[in-house]
Order: sequence, then C-alpha cells, then structure tokens
Amino acid sequence: MPARTVVPRNVTGTQRKPRNERWSEVLTVATEVIYERGYEAATLQEIADRIGMMKASLYYYFPSKETLFIEVLRQAHDTGLAIVQRAANEPGDPLQRLESVIRQHVEHTCNNLVAAAVCQEGIRRLPEEIRRDIVGGDHAYQEVFRSLIVEAQSAGLVRPGANPRLATLSILGSTNTVYRWFVPRTPDDARLVAVELADLAIRAVATPEVLLRRDPPASSEDPDQQIA
Repeated sequence: MPARTVVPRNVTGTQRKPRNERWSEVLTVATEVIYERGYEAATLQEIADRIGMMKASLYYYFPSKETLFIEVLRQAHDTGLAIVQRAANEPGDPLQRLESVIRQHVEHTCNNLVAAAVCQEGIRRLPEEIRRDIVGGDHAYQEVFRSLIVEAQSAGLVRPGANPRLATLSILGSTNTVYRWFVPRTPDDARLVAVELADLAIRAVATPEVLLRRDPPASSEDPDQQIA
C-alpha cells in the first residue's frame, strides 16, 4: 500500500458510547491501522489502544481480527456501491448516467483514499468464497457499469462494436487505481480528476455522432476562424 501517513486519533478516555457509534469507530480505526501496518502486522491491541478501550472489549463487536477485516472491506465496498447505484438512477440518458457514475465513483475514491486502498488491496487477498460474498456473485459493482453501457449501446450512444464487459473492466481498471497516485493539492482536485477520467472513459466508447455533439465544430461565422 502507499506510504501515506495517517495521524493517530486523540484518545480522550473510555467513556461508554452508543453501540452503533462505537461500531463505526472500531471500523474507522481498524481501517487506519490496516492501511498503515498492513493486515498481517495490524493487531487488535493497537486498534484498541487508539480507540481507548480494552482489547477484550473488541471481542464484543468482532470475534477475531479476520472478521473485523472482512467487515472493514464489506463496509467500504457497500458504501461505494450505494454511491454508484444512486448515480445510475439519476435523470438523463444512459450515457449521461454512466458518466455520472464514473465521476462519482472516482470522486468518492479520491475523498476516501485510506478506505479505498484498504478495500482494493484487501479484497484481492481474500479466499474466493469470502470475496464473492462481499462483491456479490454477479460482481454487483461491475454490473452497474456494464448495464449502463448495454443500455447506451441499445440507444445508439455507444459504438456497436464495443464489448460491454471489456469496456467495464477498462473503466474500472483505470478508476480503481486512483488511490495509488492521487495526491490532493487543492480542495477541487478530486472533482477535477473525476471529471477528466469520466470524460476520457465516455470518449472511448461513445459513437462518432455523440462525440460530435460533445465537440461541435467551430462555426464558420466565428471571427477567430476567418482568414484575415
């Protein structure tokens, strides 16, 4: 994983919190520790220390480090999936919705680099049965993208020769690795990167007619185009 430093949270005490709040805190801190140390080196003791609770208390929420790790991955995956599913149901034609899905997927990744890194790296190391349980037997995340490409192709917005599965894998192959290189320098960087990657992806699959509408030729009446 990238050598990115996560600042430890301040531990101010062990006062009891509502179960749901404590559950979320455990997952957040576990994500940070796994990101910094890697799964093998991460320990329940360090997670408990950062939260300010007894290690034994973690077993109230998770019986083992493995079950905690799986829940971290499941939460990161499901949060991202909910975002792209919501974007896929926005108003607009299927190609517009696909562009919104890509844009929101990338922007979410850029704004959640630690969770994205842990999820992307972690899911690959899981046994196949557990991985399928998290991502869905039909790869629910991929299906959001693939179904929109198929719909856009039927509407004459995506090139007839484009293979929806390969197009999906190409899009996700480029966008899922953003966490490896994205370093925000301004508050708007995440949005700008998301817009650019979405535009590149759409241009790779759209029909010539769609591309012409996106980039109409300059009018002959444009004085900048006239020869003096």
